[in-house]
Formats: sequence, structure tokens, C-alpha cells
Amino acid sequence: MGTFEDVLNKAKCVAETAGKKTSEFVEVTKLKMEMADTEREISSTLEGLGRLVYDSRKANQDSAAMIEECMAKIDDQYVKLETLRSKVLEYSDQVRCKVCGTINTDDSLFCKKCGSKLSEETVKAEDPDQKENDA
Repeated sequence: MGTFEDVLNKAKCVAETAGKKTSEFVEVTKLKMEMADTEREISSTLEGLGRLVYDSRKANQDSAAMIEECMAKIDDQYVKLETLRSKVLEYSDQVRCKVCGTINTDDSLFCKKCGSKLSEETVKAEDPDQKENDA
């Protein structure tokens, strides 16, 4: 009966691992959808800001207060986006160099692009193709 119990324990372990990976995938997908929504909000707000500046200049009106309000909203959206990226990065097995932003594997000691030492605090990277296209 020992072999049967071993198989049963192994099956439980595999099921738990698969369940964890599935829940991580679902969570990352939700975070990426929220990131896309936030990026659309940023684009929309930037477009509105441009319209505001144009219209106010055209009408010779002072719109400094409204411009500052839009800028604060955009800054808040960028902070939200960075927070979402950080959450997604927690699920990745890659790290981003703090000096040049290049994506490296999480077991790398030095950046493959600039050679900087990758520290313990290096941020995990969400998209491996993001910075490597710049290289």
C-alpha cells in the first residue's frame, strides 16, 4: 500500500501546484487588464489636457489651475500603473536592471547589457521583450 500512498501524495502535490499556477495566471491577467485600463485613462487624460491647453490659448484664457489639476490626475494614474506593474512583477522570474532597465534572469548577478551588479532589491520584470528590443 506504500506505493499507492506515494502516488496519491504525488497527485495531490501536482494538483496543488497546478491550482497555484492557475490562480497566479488569473491574478496576473486581471492585473494586466487593469493596467491596460489605466493606460487608456492616461491617454485620454493627456488628450484632454492637450485640448484644454489649445482651447484656452485660442481663447486667451488662463487655465493654469485646470492644467495643474489634469497633471495631478495623470501623475496619480502613473503611480497606480507603477503599483500594478510591481504586483505583476512579483509573479515573474526575471529582474530589471536598476541602472539601464534591461531584463535579466533572476539568477543573474550582473546586467547583460551594462554590466551593473544586480542587487537583492532589483525589481522583477514583467515583460522580457520590453527592454530587450531596445538593445
